[in-house]
Amino acid sequence: MIKKIWPLILIVSVALILIFVTGVIIAITITNGGDKNPDDLGEPAETIETEPISAANSILVLGDSIGYGVGDEPDMGIGKRYAALINPDNLLTVVNLSVSGAISADLAALVVAPENAAFISAADLIIISIGGNDLNRLQYQDALSLDAAFQDILSRYQEHLEATISRIRALNPEAQIALIGLYNPYPDQDPQKSQKLFEWNYQTQLLAAADNKTAYIPIDDAFKYHLQTYLAADQFHPSSSGYQVIAEALDRILNGID
Repeated sequence: MIKKIWPLILIVSVALILIFVTGVIIAITITNGGDKNPDDLGEPAETIETEPISAANSILVLGDSIGYGVGDEPDMGIGKRYAALINPDNLLTVVNLSVSGAISADLAALVVAPENAAFISAADLIIISIGGNDLNRLQYQDALSLDAAFQDILSRYQEHLEATISRIRALNPEAQIALIGLYNPYPDQDPQKSQKLFEWNYQTQLLAAADNKTAYIPIDDAFKYHLQTYLAADQFHPSSSGYQVIAEALDRILNGID
């Protein structure tokens, strides 16, 4: 009888061992991900690039309709075109607080507004386009009245621009400031204003020279021989090509590009 039981005990024992070994193998397989082909596991999560918020990568644009980018492709303008020139592979922070139609008094008010202090403090480069609307308001009857009106407007412009730079320096002593010069979209219509434009730009250049981290960016010479190309359809604001020329002038002056 005992001899008949032993084969049965042996069979049951072997079966239990097989069940135990199989269980261990399954457990190991589950823990290690099994024998899946690596190609079937899917791609790793994509790394999403975000805009740097470091002040070293921050550009602030202030001023009028040219600062705003009127005449350019949507959502471009001087700031973004310059950013693309200096660092085409990385996203830079570009904040634009420009207002179409702004004059120098508006800019002086904007920089003292509390809600704008953080933008000014964080900026590494502050691009300013202002003065064109001041000069366009020039009213005169003859050469004598032109001189008097021009000196009055220029004096107020200088006062507002000095106050603007002073306020920026109080908030951000290290920022590079770039003052964009004016161009004349109507060189043949008013020779007297062309002469006044030259003096206006010269006085702006003197203001820039008074601060060792402020640069004046001349653009009149570049524009006056290419107005058909560099002006937008309104024949007043820069076209996309014109804005690119301004951005390239910034690059040459600020970065010493020949």
